[in-house]
Amino acid sequence: MDEELAAQRPRTDQTPAPEEPDDQQLLERIAAKDKDALNTLYNRYMTPVYSLSLHMLKQPPLAEEVTQDVFLNIWLKAESFNASRGNPRSWIMSVTHHRVVDVIRSRRRTTTMTDPEGYDTLERLPSSEPPVEAQVAQSLDRERIMRALATLPDNQREVIELAYFEGYSQSEMAEKLSQPLGTVKTRVRLAMQKLRTVLQEDGYE
Repeated sequence: MDEELAAQRPRTDQTPAPEEPDDQQLLERIAAKDKDALNTLYNRYMTPVYSLSLHMLKQPPLAEEVTQDVFLNIWLKAESFNASRGNPRSWIMSVTHHRVVDVIRSRRRTTTMTDPEGYDTLERLPSSEPPVEAQVAQSLDRERIMRALATLPDNQREVIELAYFEGYSQSEMAEKLSQPLGTVKTRVRLAMQKLRTVLQEDGYE
C-alpha cells in the first residue's frame, strides 16, 4: 500500500471538487476498506501531513516515514473518527501530531536510556488539562499559526512551541524552564486563550 500511496501526486489544497466525495464520506469508505478512497484522501492531505511532520521533526526522511504511518493508521482506524467531536481535517492532523509526538518521545527515550536519572521524566501530556495539540490542531494552516504565535508574549510562545512542536508535557516544560508547574500551566492557558482569539479574528472558525 505504501507504494500505491507514494505514486499519487499531492494536491496543494484540501477543497474537494464538486464531483468528489467530502472528507467524511471518504473516511466512511476507508472504514469499509475502499483503497480508492484512501488514495483520494492521501492526495488531499499528504502535503499538510508531511509539512507538519517536517516542521516538528526537521528531517525529511523521518517526516516521509511518519506521513506513510499516518495514512496507514487512517486505513486501519478510520472507523474511530467521530464527527460529533470535530471535523475530519482536525482529526487527520491530530492523528499526525500524535504520531510525530510518539516519534519524538521514542527518540528522546532512546537518548535518555543512557541517563537513567532522567528517564522517569518522560510522560504523556496530562489528561487533566486539554492537550495543547488538540486545540491548536483546529487550525493547521502554518502561516496562520505562525502569525498567531507571533502575537504572544515570549514566555507564552515558548511553552506552546515546546508542547506543540517538540512534544513536551507540562511537567517536562516546568523542569526544562526551571519554572513551577503552576506557572507553566498558567502560561499555557493564557496562550491558548490568546491563540483562539487571534485565530478567530483571522477568519478561522
